[in-house]
Amino acid sequence: MPRSSVRPLWLLPAALLGGYAALALLPMALGAAQGLTPRPWRDDLATGLGMSGFAMLLMEFLLSGRFKGLSARMGMDRVMQFHQIMAYVLVAFLLLHPFLYTLPMGAPAPLDRDAHTWLSLPLLPGLSGLLAWIALGLLVFMAIARDGLPMRYETWRLSHGIGAVVIALFGLHHTLEAGRYSQDGLLAGFWILAALVAIASLVHVHLIIPLRQRRHPYRVTAVRPEAERTWTIELEPDRKSGHPGTPLPFRAGQFAWLKLERPLFRMTEHPFSISSAPADWPRVAFTIKEAGDFTGRIAEVPPGTPAYLDGPYGHFTLEPEDGRALVFVAGGVGMAPIMALLRQLQHDGADRPITVIQGNRTAGQILYADELDAMAGTLPLTVHHVLAEPPDGWTGHRGVPDRALLETVLPAERRTGAVYYLCGPPAMTDALEETLLSDFGVPASQVIAERFRYTLGGRRSSARRLVYGVLGTAAVILVGIMWFAGA
Repeated sequence: MPRSSVRPLWLLPAALLGGYAALALLPMALGAAQGLTPRPWRDDLATGLGMSGFAMLLMEFLLSGRFKGLSARMGMDRVMQFHQIMAYVLVAFLLLHPFLYTLPMGAPAPLDRDAHTWLSLPLLPGLSGLLAWIALGLLVFMAIARDGLPMRYETWRLSHGIGAVVIALFGLHHTLEAGRYSQDGLLAGFWILAALVAIASLVHVHLIIPLRQRRHPYRVTAVRPEAERTWTIELEPDRKSGHPGTPLPFRAGQFAWLKLERPLFRMTEHPFSISSAPADWPRVAFTIKEAGDFTGRIAEVPPGTPAYLDGPYGHFTLEPEDGRALVFVAGGVGMAPIMALLRQLQHDGADRPITVIQGNRTAGQILYADELDAMAGTLPLTVHHVLAEPPDGWTGHRGVPDRALLETVLPAERRTGAVYYLCGPPAMTDALEETLLSDFGVPASQVIAERFRYTLGGRRSSARRLVYGVLGTAAVILVGIMWFAGA
């Protein structure tokens, strides 16, 4: 069935946002139930911001925990965008909360006899809170400035994970020792359980998943040039190690995390779209463009290199029972998951009309040109190549995939009835999504997008709906904090 007929599109996101808000407000509900003597409203407001912010911080671990069911239904890009945006909200709560207190809490610090900066906290809870507060600001700065920092991605990723654990542990100590309401056994138990679950999600990613990967190793069988600075790396199960060759349970269009050489204690792991189809098993292929330290060395990987996969993830998939026309629009290496979809469609003998638009800067970057030509002989497939810098004598389209190109290649009567799959740079994807939703009137359920980076964009795109969801969730949490402060 078409995905729009399975369930309302808003139902799962609304349920997840409601659950998130409920968990963020639960500590304050447990605190209010204690019936303690009210304090000045600013003090309870500060406490509410701290408790809610800390609960949200612990939930950040879960949002980055690679839960396949969540990513398959929501999209990994949307989950990570929510993770990033809510980080700003919780940071604002946690950085603001110590400045709102009015009542003294205990003895001043040894070097702060006048208690101007210490909030009169006992020494150790004050230190743990201060260290968590400083580390949080540093962690967020490093996340925002990641691309400009003089460090490898793997180093940044390791420091981000360690920093998050340090903040969680210092924050837990500060909350349990300095929190007025956290002296209650029920609320203290909640904090301990929440911290354990948060850290367990990190252990799941960096220890449990690698241990599982050791039982299912792969070997690199080939690395071949696919286009300018773009390579296809092929893997097969390593049967010599006892791998039974159980098929990887992926659907065409999904992605997996690829790690080479060894699974444990190695941060060199990156997500790539699978460019082969499930029908190609036992071969699993990834088409990768040189864009950094890891990808820049893909061409040098020798056959026989051990490889490990964590997947599948992603929602960039087809509904097999849906017979509507398909329009695939790719920018650069965004053609990789679309090629997986096409290969599976060819294997299944699909008869639905298919239009492919592939955009690149130069002719040397065009992917799978010969295979696409061959597919056009067995599928109802039309392929359009568009180049931003075409060579002399180029007879194809010029420019970039945009509204004008869509109007040129798609008859007006077929535009609203087709299902669109968009994959490429965020600017291209956002602009096309905006055109389809706002200008062509295509229902949101018929536009499936996959972005290279977790960025936002689009006036009426799904990114806008995400922002509305975040703002609504943050508003509900803030109202709950204000109620707690005035209760």
